[in-house]
Amino acid sequence: MKPYKFVGSSDSGVFEWLLQRISGVIMIVVIFIHFFSMLSTGAWGLQKIVLGPLFIFGVFHTMNGFKMITDDYVSNSTWRAILLGIYWIVGLTVGFLALSVASMM
Repeated sequence: MKPYKFVGSSDSGVFEWLLQRISGVIMIVVIFIHFFSMLSTGAWGLQKIVLGPLFIFGVFHTMNGFKMITDDYVSNSTWRAILLGIYWIVGLTVGFLALSVASMM
């Protein structure tokens, strides 16, 4: 097994890293708003307002995390492209399913 040699530039991945942190903070804020609205009203308060951003940022956060792990540990560009395509298919499928479930509520 040959060691992995980093061939990217010094700032590659910084934007994705920043978006990962921002989406994580937004998800935490949205979850707290949802949780405290449920406590104060005793029902699923703000459900439709909260579920949309939670699904969107949740799917983005998960898929971006998978991409970052792949970028770190998969050195073959062909396998990296195949995995990225799989992530897109899974992410879009989960996103559409989540939005269809949310629209039924």
